[in-house]
Amino acid sequence: METLKNPHQAQDDFVLPENNKPTKEPTIKLTSEQIQFFKTNGFLSIDHLIDEKEATCIRDQYDKWFAAKVGREHGNFFDLLSEDTDDKEAVAPQLLWPSIYGKIMTKFDLYDTQMYVNAYEISKSLLGDETTFKGDHAILKPPSVNSLPTPWHQDEAYWDPTFTYESLGVWVALQPVSVENGCMQFIAGSHRTSDVLPHHTQNNNPRIHGLEVDNPSDYQKNIISCPLPIGGATFHHCRTLHYTGPNCSNEPRRAYTLQFQCNTKKRDEPRLNTWNEIKTTEREKRAKESGWNLRAP
Repeated sequence: METLKNPHQAQDDFVLPENNKPTKEPTIKLTSEQIQFFKTNGFLSIDHLIDEKEATCIRDQYDKWFAAKVGREHGNFFDLLSEDTDDKEAVAPQLLWPSIYGKIMTKFDLYDTQMYVNAYEISKSLLGDETTFKGDHAILKPPSVNSLPTPWHQDEAYWDPTFTYESLGVWVALQPVSVENGCMQFIAGSHRTSDVLPHHTQNNNPRIHGLEVDNPSDYQKNIISCPLPIGGATFHHCRTLHYTGPNCSNEPRRAYTLQFQCNTKKRDEPRLNTWNEIKTTEREKRAKESGWNLRAP
């Protein structure tokens, strides 16, 4: 396993494939019924995006990245649900851009995986042929009596308020997931809101990165849980409200996510974004100090 030779310039090692084209053929194709389900509900669950062999291979490398806390100096390894200080164990550690760090550390090549190929193919079916890859993200929920839920939120609430997005997240299970260990849960049809809903930081603490929609109980209708076997995946629109519960099992819950988008447009006026403007997180401080400026999406 290699270390970063020049940690402040790790993003220089990241190169998108030409036109985002995969290096192999997809092994999956959506039906018209699946596409219509996504358009109606704002999410789609697929039991077998990749086989168990590839999921296990990715998981083995994933565990090395998290054990090394790679990317912490850039603000890319951080705790979503706490103040993210060095003296406390992370409750919900996250790694942005595992494709960068994995390539350097474990020779991981995202673009040569069936995971990327199949996710890209499905995303084009759901968003359109002009769909592009915008980033990746690894999410870990350790087993713990202190494990916390990831609150109800919309992904777009984290993003640049001067744009409106047609984007989706692909959430890939690297072991079987259930309600007990924190599978994805969605509010069907919530992506049809006119715009991003008001959010606030976890516990209204500006030092915590994680967001929660205001008054979540107002929206908790038509909740659908999506347990998955290893290698299964969910696809959700960036304005679909979603949630994962605490990990109440005896094993870590690992997920690898990919972000794709199409037809991003500049707004005439920026949307509300007060919840991000007030943040003073350790994660952002480390990113600024290291000179990291690559953002997703």
